Amino acid sequence: MSVVTYDQLRVLYRTLLVLATVGVVILAVGLVEFVYFEPPGQTSGAQAHIDGVFQYSPTSGAVSGPDRSEFGRTEQFAARVDWASIPAGLTVDARWYDSFGAVEGEVGPGSPTDLGGQPLVPVTVPQGFHYVLPGRYSFVVERLSNGVPVEVLGRRFVVVDRS
Repeated sequence: MSVVTYDQLRVLYRTLLVLATVGVVILAVGLVEFVYFEPPGQTSGAQAHIDGVFQYSPTSGAVSGPDRSEFGRTEQFAARVDWASIPAGLTVDARWYDSFGAVEGEVGPGSPTDLGGQPLVPVTVPQGFHYVLPGRYSFVVERLSNGVPVEVLGRRFVVVDRS
């Protein structure tokens, strides 16, 4: 084996070791993040009952019509949560997330009995806009521990059309 071939293999081997080390570090960081946000043994077994997602009138603060999963851009909507379906000893909140993961409406955090007077969780129109942005919205009822969401108790998806 010549010296030139040996040096080329050495550089290739070291490059492979560096890339493997970077891969292991990324995997370890992902595992730590997963354990932080999904701690083992943190499941409560509770499930939130979401009555549905309905058209919402911000002036009256009431919902109307049937449960829907698709809305027009000019329509405002809200989810109705049955807080009594969640055990009283938990700390929970309910949030709307848009397609970019930004919070677009929330209620809580608090115990289900504290939130019982707020069964409607409307999506808020972003500041400076007249209508809800089109895209896919996720409604999530989460259980919190130390201010961090650790368990999803209920989830609904809504699509807002461009029209």
